[in-house]
Amino acid sequence: MTTELDRYRKYGERIEALIRPASFPLAVKMVQSAGEIRPEYKRPSRDLGLQNFLCQNFKMARVYGWTIAITEADINCKLARAIYGWDRATEEDKAWAEAFNVGLYAKDGVTESQFEQHLYCFNNEYPGLIISPLTRTKIVPDTVLIYCLPAQAMRFVQGYLYMEGGVLEFSAAGRVGSCHEGVIKTIKTNSPQYVTLGNGDRVWGGAQDAEVMFSCPGEKLDILLEGIEQTHAAGLRYPVPQYMNYAPGFQAEFERSAMERAGGTIEKKD
Repeated sequence: MTTELDRYRKYGERIEALIRPASFPLAVKMVQSAGEIRPEYKRPSRDLGLQNFLCQNFKMARVYGWTIAITEADINCKLARAIYGWDRATEEDKAWAEAFNVGLYAKDGVTESQFEQHLYCFNNEYPGLIISPLTRTKIVPDTVLIYCLPAQAMRFVQGYLYMEGGVLEFSAAGRVGSCHEGVIKTIKTNSPQYVTLGNGDRVWGGAQDAEVMFSCPGEKLDILLEGIEQTHAAGLRYPVPQYMNYAPGFQAEFERSAMERAGGTIEKKD
C-alpha cells in the first residue's frame, strides 16, 4: 500500500530524474510539539555539540542526507530566532540589528526600517522544525526546498505555471533567503517562491555562487510535478537541449590560418 510518505519520496525521485539538482531536495515540516522529534533525528546541540545557523542544517541535510531536527536550543542565529518567534525582540536587540544592518544593507535607519514590512514571521507557534531529504523523507513536508541552478528553477516555474497559469511573483532582498522566504514565506503565502539566496546562505550555509532556490508548499507539490512531467513530455527539458544543427564557420583570416595549420584536415569549401 502506498503511504503519504511514499508519495512524497516518489516526488523527490521524479525531481531528481527530471531536473537533476546537485543536492537532495529537502522536505521541511514545522512541528507542533517536541514530541514529534524522534530520537534518531540528528540534533546540532546533541550530535555536534554546538548551536549553529539554520542555513547550515539545510546544507548538511541536502549534502549528507541527514534528517535533522531543530529547536531554539540548536540555533544561535539572532535573525532566525527572531523571525521564528523564539526570541522576543528587546530594545537592545533592535538597536543591535540596526547597528548591524545600517551601512551594510541600508544607507540609514529609515531605509532599513522599510525592510521590516516585508518580513514574514512566526509567533513562536512552532517549537521547531524537521529537515529531511525528500527522496527518503521521514516527514510529510509543509514546504519543499530545492537548491538549484537558474535554468533548473526556470523548469520549476514553467511546470507550475503550466498547471496554474499566469505568472509567479517573487520578492528579493539579497538576505534571509532559505529560512525566511524558503520556509516561512512559502508556508504563510501557500505559494511557490524563487529565492535569491543571500550572504547568510552563502557564507555560513554553503550555497554556491550559481545556486538559487525554488520552494513549493508541500500540498502543491503534486501540481508542480504534474506540470514538470507534462512540459518535459512536450519538449521543455533540463539540461536545456541547445540547438546544434548548423555548420560552424570562422572569420576569413582565422579560417585561412586554421587551414594552413591543419594541413588540409579541415574540410574545404567547393
